[in-house]
Amino acid sequence: MDEKEVLFMIKMLTTQLSGAFERIYEKEELRIEDAARALSQAIVGEGHVYVIGTGEMRALHDEVESGPEALPKTTLYTDDTNLSHIDRVIIASRYANDEEALALTKKVQAQDAQVIHISASIKEGNPIQELADFYIDTHISGPMLPFDMDRIGFPSIMGMLYVYHALFVITKEIISEYE
Repeated sequence: MDEKEVLFMIKMLTTQLSGAFERIYEKEELRIEDAARALSQAIVGEGHVYVIGTGEMRALHDEVESGPEALPKTTLYTDDTNLSHIDRVIIASRYANDEEALALTKKVQAQDAQVIHISASIKEGNPIQELADFYIDTHISGPMLPFDMDRIGFPSIMGMLYVYHALFVITKEIISEYE
């Protein structure tokens, strides 16, 4: 692969990612705003925000624990976390039919906490999309780039982190009005 081919692949990836982020913005803007309002209510009030990811979406754990921009009153969700109606839980999975994420959603809602779920919906069978209080679609459901009669480049984590940071900036803006 020569330098022009390498640069072309990087350009294609950049174009595809820009398009993916634009789709999230255009199609999920209102859902992101609604979810940010729910997060703000927990943060300004007596509630807490918990996060958990399945599979590669556990990257959200690192973002919250070690990243420079975690929402206030946010920590990792664990099996022994006690929740109430004033708490919010962000659950991230690759797809909206993830069995582990579905079980987590049901467990969290059984304790009356609200679920904000981030994942890609698929053509059939998106139970989490129906069940979550707030569902935000990453619109990244497969590899983006053509390569040798196949496709490569499946940046599911990047889509989830884009949504998380959109939630972060809008939530910070909302809670700044209360300070």
